Amino acid sequence: MKKIFQFLGLFFATVLFLSIEIKDKTIFGHIHTMISPSTRAAQNAIASFFNRSVENTHSYSKRLFDNSIPKAKDSIKSKMSSSKKVGKPLEEITHLEKEELDELIKSHN
Repeated sequence: MKKIFQFLGLFFATVLFLSIEIKDKTIFGHIHTMISPSTRAAQNAIASFFNRSVENTHSYSKRLFDNSIPKAKDSIKSKMSSSKKVGKPLEEITHLEKEELDELIKSHN
């Protein structure tokens, strides 16, 4: 608890100190004027680093996605396959054969 009060006291003392005006400008304003060029340069360097990282990641992801799509288009090349509707089956299934198939399906499950 003592450390919390010490921290709060130090924080408020710092804020009060930085709020003192010298030549119509606070101490914080003078400090800001002095260090703002270097902080802007650092901020621009960090922003350009992240922008390059995002662009590289985007480029890599696009290449990865493009490589996942097959180059050849799938098509039916067999003359035995049918793209037209087939009307009747080529042979008739008898009632007995149908019952045997039903039994085979039931026994398989």
